[in-house]
Amino acid sequence: VGVSMFGSTVFLSQYFQLSLGKSPTVAGFMSLPMVFGTLVSSTLAGQLITKYGRWKAYLVAGGVLTAAGMALLSTVDARTSMLVLSGHMVVLGVGVGLLIQNLVLAAQNDVAAHDLGVATSVVTFFRSMGGAIGVSALGAVLANRVTAGLTERLGAVAASGDGGTAKVPNLAELPAPVRQIVQEVYASATAELFLVAAPIALLGLIAILFIKEKPLHTLSGTERLAQEEGLPSLH
Repeated sequence: VGVSMFGSTVFLSQYFQLSLGKSPTVAGFMSLPMVFGTLVSSTLAGQLITKYGRWKAYLVAGGVLTAAGMALLSTVDARTSMLVLSGHMVVLGVGVGLLIQNLVLAAQNDVAAHDLGVATSVVTFFRSMGGAIGVSALGAVLANRVTAGLTERLGAVAASGDGGTAKVPNLAELPAPVRQIVQEVYASATAELFLVAAPIALLGLIAILFIKEKPLHTLSGTERLAQEEGLPSLH
């Protein structure tokens, strides 16, 4: 979940700027479809879980949609339309929205009331740590693919007399032929990055399948704690 949530935000922003030539502000607005999908799915799932008391189906659906969203984003290039991109981001956003809070809920539902804080902290910590490690690892993949692509493509441009360098300066400062190559290379590298991330999301889905669903507690944390502390007196 951390890889999907943090990684997609970071690398899609780079894709919008370096492959589509958008400003940082515009790139931020272009990420809104994913944010919208996350907001809607997390809100609706929370309401449905509260009403029916079942939560695992939403985790499984979230795992499937997250993996599917990663796979869909692995098909992008420098000419992918914003409509198609938005659809891919909505799929990923809905998947992340179904997972991000419901994993915390599953952990809280499975522990004693006095361990609620610990369970919440552990889930949040590992999500953040996974996101940090995932972003670093995927960033290395992106850097490797970009370096290889620019070395290969810009070498040919330089040989033809158009000039070129393996360094990536501001897109606005590049000659049109070189700028097009840089945009295509970054788009291709981003697609490969999401192709690598998709199996990671599948591993998360497999782990979710092994989570045992327990009936949702209907008492508040305070009420559960009072009930648990009163149990010894019943014997």
